[in-house]
Amino acid sequence: MKNIKDKKIFIVDDNQYWSEILGQMLKEIGYNNIHMFTNGIDCILNIHLNPALIFLDYQMDDINGLEVLKQVKSYYPGIGVIFCTGNEDLGVALNAIEYGSEEYLLKENATKKELEAMINRIVSSNQFSIKEN
Repeated sequence: MKNIKDKKIFIVDDNQYWSEILGQMLKEIGYNNIHMFTNGIDCILNIHLNPALIFLDYQMDDINGLEVLKQVKSYYPGIGVIFCTGNEDLGVALNAIEYGSEEYLLKENATKKELEAMINRIVSSNQFSIKEN
C-alpha cells in the first residue's frame, strides 16, 4: 500500500479562502495530492477517484455536508472524513459522527499539529482503509 501522504485528499468547501489555508497546511505536513471542490455535488461526481481522506464542510449552497457524507460513505465506507465547520453546533457534530465522520474540526481551531493528529488517528483506526483503484 502506498504511503497515506501519496493518496488523494479532497477538500470540499465553498469558502475558497479556507480551502487554500487548509491546502497549504496539508502541504506543509507533507500531503500534495490535494483536490479542491467548491461544492458537494462536484465531490460526489468525482468520488470514483477514490480519495483516502475528505475534509468536508457542513454549510454549502448546493447540498449540506451531511448529505455529501451519507453519499460518500455509501460509495465506500472506508473513506476517512474530517467534518469541518465554522459553527460550534453539537447537533451537527453528533449527526456527522452518526453518519460516519471520523473527526470533527472547528475551522477556527485548525492548526498543522491538530490536522496531523486527526489524520494519524484516522489512519491508525481499524475503521480506515483505502480503496485501491
